[in-house]
Formats: sequence, structure tokens, C-alpha cells
Amino acid sequence: MSRARVLVIEDDVDVAATLLEQLAGRDHEVLTVTTAEEGLDTIDAFRPDVLLLDTTLPGLSGPSLLPVFGRLHPGMPIIVLTASVDPRVLAQIEGHKPFRLVHKPYDIDALDRLVAAAADESRARTGRALR
Repeated sequence: MSRARVLVIEDDVDVAATLLEQLAGRDHEVLTVTTAEEGLDTIDAFRPDVLLLDTTLPGLSGPSLLPVFGRLHPGMPIIVLTASVDPRVLAQIEGHKPFRLVHKPYDIDALDRLVAAAADESRARTGRALR
């Protein structure tokens, strides 16, 4: 039984594979996609508890995605992964109030705790039970 269902939107296939391996190894059910469009196409069928969103993606990208996901899936916890140090980009991301902003390289133990906390919040809000 998984602890959380996590949709990872990450265009770097190596990072996506690492996140998949690390989070699945901690009993999370993980689906990775490489574009925002793929994320939008799969989110309803996959029904994640948590969204891990990279800020630099081809096509739809970065902070502009936060309000899109927020509008389509209000209250879904979004953990933003970023390598950006640009204060304007970081302020724009924070302005959309993600669950957390995590800087790359991330610490997997800390990320695992954030995913679990976000999933708990998501399940409390939706009334969904632990899978």
C-alpha cells in the first residue's frame, strides 16, 4: 500500500527517473511526465495526492503553471522544485502559494517528509483514505 500518490512533472529525464526511484522506494506511488501538457492530460485519471512541479519545462512552464493547476484542482498541494535563484522568479512562485518551494539539489529525506505532509493535507481535505 502506498503512502502517497505523486505526479512528478519534470523535463529532465534523469531527475525524473531519480525522483521515481527514490519516492517509489519510500512506498509512494509515482507517475512521471516530462511536460505540463502531459501532466494536464494525466492528472484526472491518476488522481494524485501531491504534485511535484519543476519550474523549467518546455512549452507551458514555471510560475505560469501554478494558477492553471490551482484553478483545475483547487487545494491540491503543489511542491515546486526549482534550480532558480532569480529573486523575481522565486517571488512569482511564492505569490501563487505552493505547498512548498524546494531548491535543487533536494534532500530526499526532507522531500519525502514534505510529500507525506502534503498527502496528509490533501486526504484530510478530500476525505480520501490512505491507499
